[in-house]
Amino acid sequence: MKSFFQKLNANKSKKLAIALAVALSAATFAGCSLGSSTTPAKNTSSSAQQTQQANLDNLSDARNTPTVRAAAAVGPSVVGITNKAVARDFFNNPVESQGVGSGVIFKNDGGKSYIVTNNHVVDGASELIVSLSDGRSLPGKLVGADALTDLAVVQVDDGNLPTADFGDSDATVVGESVIAIGNPMGLEFQGSVTSGVVSALNRTLGDGDARIKLVQTDAAINP
Repeated sequence: MKSFFQKLNANKSKKLAIALAVALSAATFAGCSLGSSTTPAKNTSSSAQQTQQANLDNLSDARNTPTVRAAAAVGPSVVGITNKAVARDFFNNPVESQGVGSGVIFKNDGGKSYIVTNNHVVDGASELIVSLSDGRSLPGKLVGADALTDLAVVQVDDGNLPTADFGDSDATVVGESVIAIGNPMGLEFQGSVTSGVVSALNRTLGDGDARIKLVQTDAAINP
């Protein structure tokens, strides 16, 4: 687990940081929304995507804002992650629980696609299901996780998925525009977009020496 994250090297760490703060904020920071949900049929989703693209092609320059373009570019790489776990009721009987979070596809390699998410989204899972923007659902496999930074990587068996282009968090400045994309209240609200600005840089969270640097944003994020 530890060696996997070491392989992401220093450059990847910077890219991962900005993705965590911006692309994942409304999604995986939202945590798990308890309750069951359904995934739309593939043909329905494909039709909706075609309609969306047609609408984008017909937008005037005034309406085709950076937020619209960013949502269109990054949205297909944002996924839903369903965490199926087994808990115990009052009588110590096994009861299946289910939560939903989000993630971002960041890499295709060797017939596999890799998704960065939060550790609390996948923690304790007996089964992971990844819901793609095209309407498909694929079984996910936990590759590595780090509780301190609340990061995790999930793998699916499809090496040809849309990926997000990560930026450099060191180049971020206060006041820049931010959009957050994710599933704040389960897959019924998949692909929700909120906007705001970078409120502050180098915020820290944690105790003692175990403090993590964060990017603060006022984009709406559901707990």
